[in-house]
Amino acid sequence: MSAWRSLTSMIVLVTVLAVTLSPVVAASPEYKIGVDDVLAISVWDQKDLDQVVGVRPDGKISLPLVGEVEAAGLTAGELAARLTTAYSRTVRAAQVTVTVREIRSRTIYFLGGVVKQGPLPLTQELTVLQGLSLVGGPIPTADLESAFILRGATRIPVNLLAIYQRGDLKQNVKLEPGDTIIVPNADAVYVQGEVKTPGQVKYAKGLTVVTAIAAAGGFTPLASTSRVRILRNDGTKKETISANVSDIMSDPESKDIPLKPNDVITVPQRLF
Repeated sequence: MSAWRSLTSMIVLVTVLAVTLSPVVAASPEYKIGVDDVLAISVWDQKDLDQVVGVRPDGKISLPLVGEVEAAGLTAGELAARLTTAYSRTVRAAQVTVTVREIRSRTIYFLGGVVKQGPLPLTQELTVLQGLSLVGGPIPTADLESAFILRGATRIPVNLLAIYQRGDLKQNVKLEPGDTIIVPNADAVYVQGEVKTPGQVKYAKGLTVVTAIAAAGGFTPLASTSRVRILRNDGTKKETISANVSDIMSDPESKDIPLKPNDVITVPQRLF
């Protein structure tokens, strides 16, 4: 039960971070333009000079009237000032605005047991936990203790559960462009029928039928607590286990039933 509570608390924590952390899709004023970024260039009162250009591998962009201009390593404001000077040679009272349309030079990637897999622009300093919040947090079956970062050829283990449970800041690694954060999916059991939140429950050592049902929100008022069934499929062998959960919960002498990965728990509706 403690593992489920920890996961629930982690989801709440990353949700709060997602609300409070500033969005990373738009570039901050301090963002340094990089190779492959896409820029929108606008010259005031000169619509024919407006351009959307990509930064070439050599760090330059090409524009009408001014030719090639170094862009990589500059902020949007610094590039705008440089282009204003360049256009002023041929355009009277030139005023240039530069917007970073797409950030492609500083990207991190999230894979596995997270809500939103895929690339994420890295436009400000982020830790693993902050990045996780921006992709929606872990899914219920995520194995928080086995996450890791691929940084080039280096694999960096990250115990996300330790960050929350013990405040272990050594685990909350600062992310770098190109990092791939992988949160593996843990084994799961499945709870269906008359429970409040049917679905997957992360499997952990010591998970029992009672704790799994509790993790699924507990019984609904219509549940038949004495006729719970566990379907277990061990390869070629299928087994159905009956569980009187009402007795297990009320009688200390009754032994709770330990679960195995991929068990399916069905809570039927009670008979009237």
